[in-house]
Amino acid sequence: MSAPRRLLGSALARPGAVAIVLLGLAWGTIIHQTGWAQLGHYAEVRALSDGRKNVDPWHWETGDVAYIDGHYYSVKSPGMAAISVPPYLLLEAVGGLDVAGDAALRARDAEQPRWAPNEDSPWAQYGYDRRRAVRVEQRIEAATPVVWLLTLIAAVIPSVLLLFLVRGVGERLVPGYGTAAAITLGLATILMTFATEFFSHAISTTVAFGAFCVLMRERQGEPRPALVALGGLLAGLACTFEVQAGLVGVVLAAYAIARGGWLRRAGAYAGGALVGALPMLAFNTWMLGAPWKLGYRDAVAEIGVSGHSEIGLNDDGFFGITLPRLDAAGDLLYGGRGLLVLTPILVMAVIGVLIMRRSGHRAEAWTILGVAGAYFLYDAAYWQPYGGGTPGPRFLIPALPFVAVGLAYAYRARPATTLALAIPSALAMLVATITYPLLGEEGTRRWVELLADGTIEHTVWTIAGIGPNWLAIMPFLALLGGAIWFAVRATPSALPVDRADLATAAGALAAWIAVAVIGPTIAADPVTPLDGGPETFALIGAGALLAAIVLLVLRGRSRIPDQRPAAAPSPGPELALGDTSS
Repeated sequence: MSAPRRLLGSALARPGAVAIVLLGLAWGTIIHQTGWAQLGHYAEVRALSDGRKNVDPWHWETGDVAYIDGHYYSVKSPGMAAISVPPYLLLEAVGGLDVAGDAALRARDAEQPRWAPNEDSPWAQYGYDRRRAVRVEQRIEAATPVVWLLTLIAAVIPSVLLLFLVRGVGERLVPGYGTAAAITLGLATILMTFATEFFSHAISTTVAFGAFCVLMRERQGEPRPALVALGGLLAGLACTFEVQAGLVGVVLAAYAIARGGWLRRAGAYAGGALVGALPMLAFNTWMLGAPWKLGYRDAVAEIGVSGHSEIGLNDDGFFGITLPRLDAAGDLLYGGRGLLVLTPILVMAVIGVLIMRRSGHRAEAWTILGVAGAYFLYDAAYWQPYGGGTPGPRFLIPALPFVAVGLAYAYRARPATTLALAIPSALAMLVATITYPLLGEEGTRRWVELLADGTIEHTVWTIAGIGPNWLAIMPFLALLGGAIWFAVRATPSALPVDRADLATAAGALAAWIAVAVIGPTIAADPVTPLDGGPETFALIGAGALLAAIVLLVLRGRSRIPDQRPAAAPSPGPELALGDTSS
């Protein structure tokens, strides 16, 4: 047998793992433009590499800084920088920074250059100094390939690991459907974008979800305080990457101790959590003089001419958190970048968790709902629910892998309905990822405009001299297609599809279209599909059309019996959303 045939045979024997790896490879090819958040992390990387506490030399590159006693400090947790310092120092030692600068210059030759300094850029963020603006943007341009390399380590690899964890939990609970849940999480939620960005959300979420996986394993056997302590350790460590991940740790504490011998278990969990949080506490002490001090309190609110004309970005309430607000909750749900508008698949994920609750895994289901509820309330209470111009509420990312477990149940119970909402979700996240994820008041119409103009994000092929941008993005799309194909191979056939499921899917698709069109107007967005943003109809229509085509294909085959061997028993047409099988 030839080598290609052996390779294909090996891949077909492990389609679930191959699907996740291909998605990870696709993520790794994208090189996004950098923004304040990424550059805030990168400034911290360089500061730690120099052994310094402040980021004074780089503060004009990012507005995500605090100004304390005459110096600028990063407002980011230290975890991302800590794991990025060794590869950064290696790059610096071998001349990689110069190579990255040369690669950035080659990207200027692209049909649509994405990183080149913009002479018309808003000078306000550079202290109204035009020469400084050009000089700083040139530095940012040269640093972009370096930030991409660090992203591979601190975001792409952790995101791949996260999908494997979700797949493992899904397979344990609903054999055969873990891959579908994991790939949908990676393609059809905001994780699709943040797996490719130098943000701390992906890695902190992976560590926090890892804590849940450890505790879940412990609950399935004899009590083992060592595993409880390990779960606490991971929950505490997640805070080192992102302070907000502590919410997961709080909910998991209840899950950890809700078993016999709760006092001993509580001690083991709390002890592990304290050890896990020690790096963050030690960093705060070293940088600001006390373990409980955070730079958020003194974050720069207005840059001005000085770079710190106004301090106190998060002064309201507790670091910007007050009480949950109805208008913020509406934005999170049906605003132009809301969950129900851009990623309606999360509806089926929650429904799946409710099915899970009835299938003998009540403690896990309640824990998942607790994590999701806690983060939604927290985000609705924060002064900036979306966390900036992101393609959805990024502060909810830690809850996504938890609710994604429910997708395994949803795909088994209602495959057509789940697919009908997964397709427009994946399309929206794909367009966001390949154009420009960060949005302003113009909303998602900006993605459509960029796509129509052929303004596509650069990839590794761009810096290799391959263009135009549409050609350079093709390997990324091919890898995504491969990931989807192998995910289908890894999932038991749902045919013949229940006609009731098809009817529900059509209704769910129609409901999503209505929410996507009307919701932003109700949320009082500046630009909505009905007022100033008709381009958004193209995105909504494309998602609806693709989903409708899939439903028609399923309808046409709904009477054909399935001849392909299934990895696990497949439910019959009589299975309802309230089914209690596990």
